[in-house]
Amino acid sequence: MTGFVAIGIATAVAAFLLGRVLESRGRVYRLRVELASPPSTPLSLHPRIDAGACICSGACVAACPEQDVLAMIGGRPRLVQPSACVGHADCLRSCPVSAIELVLGSADRAVEVPVMSGAFETTVPGLHVAGEITGVGLIHNAVAQGAQAARAALDGAGRHDCVHDLVVIGAGPAGLGAALEARRRGARCTVFERTELGGAIRSYPRQKVVMSAPFDFPGLGKVVLRRTTKEALLAVLEDVVQRAELAIVERAEVTAITALTGLHPAGGFRIATTACTTTAHRVVLAIGRRSTPRRLAVPGADLPHVVHGVVDPAQHAGQRVAVIGGGDSAVEIAVALAAQPRTHVTLVHRGADFGRCKPDNQRALAHARAAGLAVRLRSTVRAVTPDRVDLVTPDGPTAIAASLVVCCLGAELPSRWLRGLGIALRELRGEPLHATPPHPSRQRTW
Repeated sequence: MTGFVAIGIATAVAAFLLGRVLESRGRVYRLRVELASPPSTPLSLHPRIDAGACICSGACVAACPEQDVLAMIGGRPRLVQPSACVGHADCLRSCPVSAIELVLGSADRAVEVPVMSGAFETTVPGLHVAGEITGVGLIHNAVAQGAQAARAALDGAGRHDCVHDLVVIGAGPAGLGAALEARRRGARCTVFERTELGGAIRSYPRQKVVMSAPFDFPGLGKVVLRRTTKEALLAVLEDVVQRAELAIVERAEVTAITALTGLHPAGGFRIATTACTTTAHRVVLAIGRRSTPRRLAVPGADLPHVVHGVVDPAQHAGQRVAVIGGGDSAVEIAVALAAQPRTHVTLVHRGADFGRCKPDNQRALAHARAAGLAVRLRSTVRAVTPDRVDLVTPDGPTAIAASLVVCCLGAELPSRWLRGLGIALRELRGEPLHATPPHPSRQRTW
Protein backbone atom coordinates (compact mmCIF):
# COMPACT_ATOMS: atom_id res chain seq x y z
CA MET A 1 0.00 0.00 0.00
CA THR A 2 2.85 2.36 0.86
CA GLY A 3 4.28 1.84 -2.62
CA PHE A 4 0.99 2.82 -4.29
CA VAL A 5 0.77 5.97 -2.15
CA ALA A 6 4.33 6.92 -3.11
CA ILE A 7 3.59 6.42 -6.79
CA GLY A 8 0.46 8.55 -6.48
CA ILE A 9 2.33 11.35 -4.75
CA ALA A 10 5.13 11.25 -7.33
CA THR A 11 2.61 11.40 -10.18
CA ALA A 12 0.82 14.36 -8.61
CA VAL A 13 4.09 16.22 -8.05
CA ALA A 14 5.19 15.56 -11.64
CA ALA A 15 1.87 16.83 -12.98
CA PHE A 16 2.12 19.95 -10.80
CA LEU A 17 5.67 20.70 -11.94
CA LEU A 18 4.75 20.13 -15.59
CA GLY A 19 1.85 22.52 -15.20
CA ARG A 20 4.12 25.17 -13.69
CA VAL A 21 6.60 24.80 -16.57
CA LEU A 22 3.87 25.05 -19.20
CA GLU A 23 2.27 28.05 -17.50
CA SER A 24 5.68 29.73 -17.21
CA ARG A 25 6.22 29.27 -20.93
CA GLY A 26 2.74 30.60 -21.50
CA ARG A 27 3.41 33.77 -19.50
CA VAL A 28 6.44 34.49 -21.69
CA TYR A 29 4.41 34.12 -24.89
CA ARG A 30 1.46 36.06 -23.44
CA LEU A 31 3.79 39.03 -22.94
CA ARG A 32 4.99 38.66 -26.53
CA VAL A 33 1.42 38.63 -27.82
CA GLU A 34 0.47 41.66 -25.72
CA LEU A 35 3.54 43.67 -26.72
CA ALA A 36 3.54 42.74 -30.40
CA SER A 37 1.12 41.71 -33.10
CA PRO A 38 -0.49 38.25 -32.91
CA PRO A 39 1.44 35.47 -34.67
CA SER A 40 0.79 35.15 -38.39
CA THR A 41 -0.80 31.96 -39.64
CA PRO A 42 1.60 30.11 -41.97
CA LEU A 43 0.52 28.42 -45.18
CA SER A 44 2.45 25.29 -44.25
CA LEU A 45 1.18 22.49 -42.04
CA HIS A 46 0.27 23.74 -38.55
CA PRO A 47 -2.03 22.77 -35.66
CA ARG A 48 -5.53 24.13 -35.06
CA ILE A 49 -7.19 23.67 -31.68
CA ASP A 50 -10.93 23.11 -31.30
CA ALA A 51 -11.60 25.34 -28.27
CA GLY A 52 -15.00 23.74 -27.68
CA ALA A 53 -13.60 20.22 -27.46
CA CYS A 54 -10.33 21.04 -25.66
CA ILE A 55 -10.16 19.96 -21.98
CA CYS A 56 -6.98 22.00 -21.35
CA SER A 57 -4.84 19.05 -20.24
CA GLY A 58 -1.68 20.62 -21.67
CA ALA A 59 -0.70 17.29 -23.24
CA CYS A 60 -0.26 18.92 -26.65
CA VAL A 61 2.09 21.59 -25.29
CA ALA A 62 4.19 19.02 -23.45
CA ALA A 63 4.33 16.70 -26.47
CA CYS A 64 5.63 19.24 -29.00
CA PRO A 65 9.39 18.65 -29.51
CA GLU A 66 9.88 22.19 -30.85
CA GLN A 67 8.62 23.82 -27.60
CA ASP A 68 7.91 27.10 -29.39
CA VAL A 69 4.69 26.27 -31.24
CA LEU A 70 2.17 25.90 -28.41
CA ALA A 71 1.97 27.32 -24.89
CA MET A 72 -0.46 27.31 -21.96
CA ILE A 73 -1.87 30.82 -21.55
CA GLY A 74 -4.54 31.42 -18.93
CA GLY A 75 -4.89 27.69 -18.42
CA ARG A 76 -5.59 26.98 -22.10
CA PRO A 77 -3.29 25.82 -24.93
CA ARG A 78 -2.60 28.55 -27.48
CA LEU A 79 -0.88 28.59 -30.86
CA VAL A 80 1.92 31.12 -30.29
CA GLN A 81 4.58 30.37 -32.93
CA PRO A 82 2.82 28.55 -35.79
CA SER A 83 5.75 29.14 -38.14
CA ALA A 84 7.95 27.00 -35.85
CA CYS A 85 5.82 23.92 -36.54
CA VAL A 86 7.71 21.29 -38.55
CA GLY A 87 4.90 18.74 -38.70
CA HIS A 88 5.83 16.19 -36.03
CA ALA A 89 2.07 15.79 -35.27
CA ASP A 90 2.93 14.72 -31.70
CA CYS A 91 0.44 17.32 -30.42
CA LEU A 92 -2.34 15.71 -32.44
CA ARG A 93 -1.51 12.20 -31.26
CA SER A 94 -1.17 13.24 -27.61
CA CYS A 95 -4.56 14.98 -27.30
CA PRO A 96 -6.86 12.74 -25.20
CA VAL A 97 -10.02 14.15 -26.82
CA SER A 98 -8.85 14.63 -30.43
CA ALA A 99 -9.27 18.40 -30.22
CA ILE A 100 -6.33 19.16 -32.54
CA GLU A 101 -6.00 18.79 -36.29
CA LEU A 102 -3.19 19.73 -38.67
CA VAL A 103 -4.31 22.12 -41.39
CA LEU A 104 -2.95 23.81 -44.51
CA GLY A 105 -3.45 27.34 -45.79
CA SER A 106 -5.27 30.20 -44.12
CA ALA A 107 -8.52 32.09 -44.50
CA ASP A 108 -6.86 34.83 -46.55
CA ARG A 109 -4.53 32.67 -48.65
CA ALA A 110 -5.24 29.24 -50.09
CA VAL A 111 -2.90 26.35 -50.78
CA GLU A 112 -3.72 24.41 -53.95
CA VAL A 113 -3.28 20.63 -53.79
CA PRO A 114 -4.36 17.64 -55.88
CA VAL A 115 -7.59 15.91 -54.94
CA MET A 116 -6.39 12.62 -53.46
CA SER A 117 -7.38 9.69 -51.32
CA GLY A 118 -5.84 8.71 -47.98
CA ALA A 119 -3.48 6.53 -50.03
CA PHE A 120 -2.36 9.60 -52.02
CA GLU A 121 -4.07 8.37 -55.20
CA THR A 122 -5.26 11.18 -57.45
CA THR A 123 -8.42 11.33 -59.53
CA VAL A 124 -6.45 9.41 -62.19
CA PRO A 125 -6.53 5.76 -61.04
CA GLY A 126 -3.01 4.39 -60.58
CA LEU A 127 -1.41 7.85 -60.44
CA HIS A 128 -0.29 8.76 -56.90
CA VAL A 129 1.37 11.86 -55.43
CA ALA A 130 3.75 12.41 -52.51
CA GLY A 131 5.83 15.13 -50.89
CA GLU A 132 5.62 18.86 -51.43
CA ILE A 133 3.11 18.51 -54.26
CA THR A 134 0.56 17.43 -51.61
CA GLY A 135 1.12 20.64 -49.64
CA VAL A 136 3.30 18.94 -47.01
CA GLY A 137 6.94 19.53 -47.91
CA LEU A 138 8.76 18.60 -44.72
CA ILE A 139 11.47 16.00 -45.20
CA HIS A 140 10.27 13.37 -42.73
CA ASN A 141 6.69 13.64 -43.97
CA ALA A 142 7.84 13.52 -47.60
CA VAL A 143 9.77 10.27 -47.07
CA ALA A 144 6.82 8.71 -45.24
CA GLN A 145 4.35 9.86 -47.89
CA GLY A 146 6.53 8.48 -50.67
CA ALA A 147 6.63 5.09 -48.98
CA GLN A 148 2.87 5.14 -48.34
CA ALA A 149 2.10 6.12 -51.92
CA ALA A 150 4.31 3.35 -53.33
CA ARG A 151 2.81 0.82 -50.93
CA ALA A 152 -0.71 1.74 -51.98
CA ALA A 153 0.23 1.77 -55.66
CA LEU A 154 1.79 -1.70 -55.52
CA ASP A 155 -0.76 -3.39 -53.26
CA GLY A 156 -2.92 -5.71 -55.31
CA ALA A 157 -1.44 -4.46 -58.58
CA GLY A 158 -1.70 -7.87 -60.21
CA ARG A 159 -0.14 -8.99 -63.50
CA HIS A 160 0.65 -6.54 -66.28
CA ASP A 161 2.74 -6.17 -69.44
CA CYS A 162 4.54 -2.92 -68.57
CA VAL A 163 8.31 -2.57 -68.34
CA HIS A 164 8.10 -1.30 -64.76
CA ASP A 165 5.87 -2.04 -61.82
CA LEU A 166 6.37 1.54 -60.69
CA VAL A 167 7.91 4.71 -62.08
CA VAL A 168 8.69 7.55 -59.68
CA ILE A 169 8.96 11.13 -60.92
CA GLY A 170 11.33 13.13 -58.72
CA ALA A 171 14.45 12.10 -56.78
CA GLY A 172 13.93 14.16 -53.64
CA PRO A 173 13.06 12.70 -50.21
CA ALA A 174 9.54 11.69 -51.29
CA GLY A 175 10.76 10.06 -54.48
CA LEU A 176 13.45 8.11 -52.65
CA GLY A 177 10.92 7.00 -50.03
CA ALA A 178 8.75 5.60 -52.83
CA ALA A 179 11.68 3.94 -54.63
CA LEU A 180 12.95 2.32 -51.44
CA GLU A 181 9.51 0.92 -50.66
CA ALA A 182 9.34 -0.51 -54.18
CA ARG A 183 12.80 -2.04 -53.72
CA ARG A 184 11.78 -3.55 -50.39
CA ARG A 185 8.90 -5.27 -52.17
CA GLY A 186 11.05 -6.50 -55.03
CA ALA A 187 9.23 -4.32 -57.58
CA ARG A 188 10.77 -3.12 -60.84
CA CYS A 189 11.15 0.63 -60.33
CA THR A 190 13.00 3.53 -61.94
CA VAL A 191 13.18 7.13 -60.74
CA PHE A 192 13.31 10.00 -63.25
CA GLU A 193 14.69 13.34 -62.03
CA ARG A 194 14.57 16.60 -64.01
CA THR A 195 17.84 17.86 -62.48
CA GLU A 196 20.03 15.82 -60.12
CA LEU A 197 19.58 13.59 -57.09
CA GLY A 198 18.02 15.63 -54.30
CA GLY A 199 15.84 17.68 -56.62
CA ALA A 200 14.93 21.03 -55.08
CA ILE A 201 17.41 20.53 -52.23
CA ARG A 202 20.18 21.24 -54.75
CA SER A 203 18.83 24.78 -55.15
CA TYR A 204 19.12 25.59 -51.43
CA PRO A 205 21.79 28.15 -50.50
CA ARG A 206 25.12 26.65 -49.44
CA GLN A 207 25.15 25.54 -45.78
CA LYS A 208 21.41 26.22 -45.44
CA VAL A 209 20.13 24.81 -42.14
CA VAL A 210 17.52 22.10 -42.72
CA MET A 211 15.12 20.98 -39.98
CA SER A 212 13.47 17.57 -39.78
CA ALA A 213 12.13 14.96 -37.41
CA PRO A 214 13.65 11.46 -37.48
CA PHE A 215 12.35 9.35 -40.35
CA ASP A 216 12.60 5.81 -41.72
CA PHE A 217 13.98 4.87 -45.11
CA PRO A 218 12.12 1.64 -46.02
CA GLY A 219 14.42 -1.35 -45.68
CA LEU A 220 17.33 0.73 -44.36
CA GLY A 221 16.18 1.97 -40.97
CA LYS A 222 15.85 5.26 -39.12
CA VAL A 223 17.69 8.46 -39.94
CA VAL A 224 18.03 11.06 -37.18
CA LEU A 225 18.47 14.53 -38.72
CA ARG A 226 16.86 17.16 -36.52
CA ARG A 227 19.07 20.07 -37.52
CA THR A 228 21.51 19.63 -40.37
CA THR A 229 22.80 21.34 -43.51
CA LYS A 230 21.99 21.05 -47.18
CA GLU A 231 25.34 19.36 -47.84
CA ALA A 232 24.92 16.80 -45.05
CA LEU A 233 21.41 15.95 -46.22
CA LEU A 234 22.58 15.44 -49.81
CA ALA A 235 25.36 13.16 -48.52
CA VAL A 236 22.73 11.03 -46.77
CA LEU A 237 20.64 10.79 -49.94
CA GLU A 238 23.68 9.84 -52.04
CA ASP A 239 24.60 7.16 -49.52
CA VAL A 240 21.06 5.77 -49.64
CA VAL A 241 21.08 5.51 -53.43
CA GLN A 242 24.43 3.72 -53.43
CA ARG A 243 23.53 1.29 -50.66
CA ALA A 244 20.13 0.45 -52.10
CA GLU A 245 21.37 0.45 -55.72
CA LEU A 246 18.37 2.46 -56.84
CA ALA A 247 17.82 3.05 -60.56
CA ILE A 248 17.79 6.83 -61.01
CA VAL A 249 17.91 8.63 -64.36
CA GLU A 250 19.03 12.23 -63.85
CA ARG A 251 18.40 15.17 -66.19
CA ALA A 252 15.34 13.40 -67.54
CA GLU A 253 12.40 15.77 -67.64
CA VAL A 254 8.98 14.18 -68.03
CA THR A 255 7.19 15.51 -71.10
CA ALA A 256 4.06 13.33 -71.07
CA ILE A 257 2.25 10.68 -69.05
CA THR A 258 -0.54 8.91 -70.93
CA ALA A 259 -2.80 6.04 -69.98
CA LEU A 260 -2.24 2.77 -71.83
CA THR A 261 -5.11 1.14 -73.69
CA GLY A 262 -5.62 -1.64 -76.20
CA LEU A 263 -2.72 -4.07 -75.80
CA HIS A 264 -2.49 -3.34 -72.07
CA PRO A 265 -5.76 -4.61 -70.57
CA ALA A 266 -4.32 -4.38 -67.04
CA GLY A 267 -3.84 -0.64 -67.46
CA GLY A 268 -0.72 1.38 -66.90
CA PHE A 269 1.01 4.45 -68.26
CA ARG A 270 3.44 5.47 -70.97
CA ILE A 271 5.99 7.91 -69.54
CA ALA A 272 7.89 10.06 -72.05
CA THR A 273 11.00 11.88 -70.83
CA THR A 274 13.82 13.79 -72.47
CA ALA A 275 16.02 10.72 -71.86
CA CYS A 276 13.75 7.85 -72.92
CA THR A 277 10.18 6.54 -73.10
CA THR A 278 9.00 3.63 -70.96
CA THR A 279 5.87 2.07 -69.47
CA ALA A 280 4.79 1.48 -65.89
CA HIS A 281 1.80 -0.11 -64.23
CA ARG A 282 1.71 2.61 -61.57
CA VAL A 283 3.24 6.10 -61.20
CA VAL A 284 4.14 8.21 -58.16
CA LEU A 285 4.57 11.96 -58.77
CA ALA A 286 7.02 13.41 -56.25
CA ILE A 287 7.92 16.56 -58.17
CA GLY A 288 7.63 19.21 -55.48
CA ARG A 289 6.74 22.84 -56.16
CA ARG A 290 10.07 24.69 -56.47
CA SER A 291 10.32 23.95 -60.18
CA THR A 292 7.48 26.46 -60.67
CA PRO A 293 8.55 29.64 -58.81
CA ARG A 294 6.04 32.45 -58.47
CA ARG A 295 7.23 35.33 -60.66
CA LEU A 296 7.01 39.10 -60.44
CA ALA A 297 4.22 40.46 -62.63
CA VAL A 298 5.94 43.76 -63.46
CA PRO A 299 7.93 45.22 -66.37
CA GLY A 300 11.50 43.92 -66.36
CA ALA A 301 10.71 40.70 -64.47
CA ASP A 302 12.31 38.65 -67.26
CA LEU A 303 15.64 40.50 -67.29
CA PRO A 304 18.67 38.17 -66.96
CA HIS A 305 19.72 39.52 -63.55
CA VAL A 306 16.34 38.60 -62.03
CA VAL A 307 16.68 35.15 -60.43
CA HIS A 308 14.60 32.95 -58.13
CA GLY A 309 17.26 31.58 -55.81
CA VAL A 310 20.90 31.77 -54.75
CA VAL A 311 22.99 28.64 -54.28
CA ASP A 312 26.36 30.23 -53.41
CA PRO A 313 26.11 33.71 -51.83
CA ALA A 314 29.89 34.18 -52.10
CA GLN A 315 29.58 34.40 -55.89
CA HIS A 316 27.66 37.67 -55.48
CA ALA A 317 30.07 39.44 -53.14
CA GLY A 318 30.46 43.13 -53.89
CA GLN A 319 27.08 43.53 -55.60
CA ARG A 320 24.02 45.58 -54.81
CA VAL A 321 21.19 43.10 -54.32
CA ALA A 322 17.44 43.46 -53.91
CA VAL A 323 15.71 40.45 -52.34
CA ILE A 324 11.95 40.41 -52.86
CA GLY A 325 9.80 38.47 -50.39
CA GLY A 326 8.87 38.09 -46.75
CA GLY A 327 9.16 34.36 -46.04
CA ASP A 328 11.91 32.16 -44.69
CA SER A 329 13.66 31.76 -48.05
CA ALA A 330 13.81 35.52 -48.61
CA VAL A 331 15.19 36.17 -45.13
CA GLU A 332 17.76 33.36 -45.33
CA ILE A 333 19.05 34.53 -48.71
CA ALA A 334 19.13 38.20 -47.68
CA VAL A 335 21.05 37.39 -44.48
CA ALA A 336 23.52 35.14 -46.32
CA LEU A 337 24.17 37.76 -49.02
CA ALA A 338 24.54 40.57 -46.48
CA ALA A 339 27.30 38.57 -44.77
CA GLN A 340 29.44 38.74 -47.93
CA PRO A 341 32.11 41.48 -48.12
CA ARG A 342 31.17 44.78 -49.78
CA THR A 343 27.66 43.50 -50.53
CA HIS A 344 24.72 45.88 -50.10
CA VAL A 345 21.40 44.11 -49.62
CA THR A 346 17.87 45.50 -49.45
CA LEU A 347 15.05 43.16 -48.42
CA VAL A 348 11.71 44.29 -49.87
CA HIS A 349 8.52 42.95 -48.29
CA ARG A 350 4.94 43.99 -49.00
CA GLY A 351 3.90 43.05 -45.45
CA ALA A 352 4.32 44.88 -42.18
CA ASP A 353 6.61 42.33 -40.50
CA PHE A 354 8.22 38.92 -40.85
CA GLY A 355 5.82 37.11 -38.54
CA ARG A 356 5.51 34.11 -40.88
CA CYS A 357 9.23 33.34 -40.57
CA LYS A 358 10.76 30.82 -38.21
CA PRO A 359 12.03 32.30 -34.91
CA ASP A 360 15.67 31.50 -35.80
CA ASN A 361 15.34 33.43 -39.06
CA GLN A 362 13.71 36.39 -37.32
CA ARG A 363 16.63 36.56 -34.90
CA ALA A 364 19.18 36.25 -37.72
CA LEU A 365 17.43 39.06 -39.60
CA ALA A 366 17.53 41.32 -36.54
CA HIS A 367 21.30 40.81 -36.25
CA ALA A 368 21.80 41.42 -39.98
CA ARG A 369 19.75 44.63 -39.86
CA ALA A 370 21.88 45.87 -36.99
CA ALA A 371 24.93 45.18 -39.18
CA GLY A 372 23.58 47.12 -42.15
CA LEU A 373 21.04 45.02 -44.08
CA ALA A 374 18.33 47.41 -45.32
CA VAL A 375 14.64 46.48 -45.08
CA ARG A 376 11.70 48.06 -46.91
CA LEU A 377 8.36 47.07 -45.39
CA ARG A 378 4.90 47.67 -46.87
CA SER A 379 6.63 48.10 -50.22
CA THR A 380 5.84 46.59 -53.61
CA VAL A 381 7.85 46.35 -56.81
CA ARG A 382 6.62 48.56 -59.66
CA ALA A 383 9.30 47.74 -62.24
CA VAL A 384 12.79 46.31 -62.68
CA THR A 385 15.46 47.92 -64.88
CA PRO A 386 19.03 46.75 -65.58
CA ASP A 387 20.41 48.74 -62.65
CA ARG A 388 17.57 49.45 -60.23
CA VAL A 389 14.23 48.35 -58.77
CA ASP A 390 11.36 50.84 -58.70
CA LEU A 391 9.22 50.58 -55.58
CA VAL A 392 5.92 51.88 -54.26
CA THR A 393 6.36 52.59 -50.54
CA PRO A 394 4.23 54.22 -47.81
CA ASP A 395 6.25 57.40 -48.43
CA GLY A 396 5.67 57.33 -52.18
CA PRO A 397 7.57 56.01 -55.23
CA THR A 398 11.30 55.41 -54.84
CA ALA A 399 14.09 53.35 -56.42
CA ILE A 400 16.96 51.24 -55.10
CA ALA A 401 20.12 50.36 -56.99
CA ALA A 402 20.42 46.65 -57.79
CA SER A 403 22.66 44.64 -60.10
CA LEU A 404 20.98 41.42 -58.87
CA VAL A 405 17.31 40.88 -58.02
CA VAL A 406 16.37 37.72 -56.13
CA CYS A 407 12.65 36.90 -56.13
CA CYS A 408 11.55 34.71 -53.22
CA LEU A 409 7.80 34.78 -53.72
CA GLY A 410 7.16 31.11 -53.11
CA ALA A 411 6.27 28.47 -55.63
CA GLU A 412 3.11 27.45 -57.39
CA LEU A 413 1.69 24.06 -58.12
CA PRO A 414 2.22 23.19 -61.82
CA SER A 415 -1.56 23.35 -62.11
CA ARG A 416 -1.88 23.43 -65.88
CA TRP A 417 0.40 20.41 -66.29
CA LEU A 418 -1.42 18.43 -63.58
CA ARG A 419 -4.83 19.23 -65.02
CA GLY A 420 -3.50 18.14 -68.40
CA LEU A 421 -2.86 14.73 -66.86
CA GLY A 422 -6.47 14.63 -65.69
CA ILE A 423 -5.72 15.34 -62.02
CA ALA A 424 -8.37 17.42 -60.26
CA LEU A 425 -7.16 20.13 -57.84
CA ARG A 426 -8.67 21.86 -54.80
CA GLU A 427 -7.86 24.82 -52.54
CA LEU A 428 -7.31 24.50 -48.79
CA ARG A 429 -7.93 27.49 -46.54
CA GLY A 430 -7.04 26.32 -43.05
CA GLU A 431 -8.42 22.83 -43.70
CA PRO A 432 -6.98 19.39 -42.91
CA LEU A 433 -5.22 17.56 -45.72
CA HIS A 434 -6.75 14.13 -45.06
CA ALA A 435 -4.53 12.08 -42.77
CA THR A 436 -2.21 12.34 -39.79
CA PRO A 437 1.49 12.10 -40.65
CA PRO A 438 2.76 8.72 -39.45
CA HIS A 439 4.69 8.48 -36.22
CA PRO A 440 8.39 7.63 -36.71
CA SER A 441 8.77 3.88 -36.15
CA ARG A 442 11.22 2.33 -33.74
CA GLN A 443 13.60 0.90 -36.31
CA ARG A 444 17.35 1.00 -35.89
CA THR A 445 19.35 4.19 -36.43
CA TRP A 446 22.10 4.20 -39.03
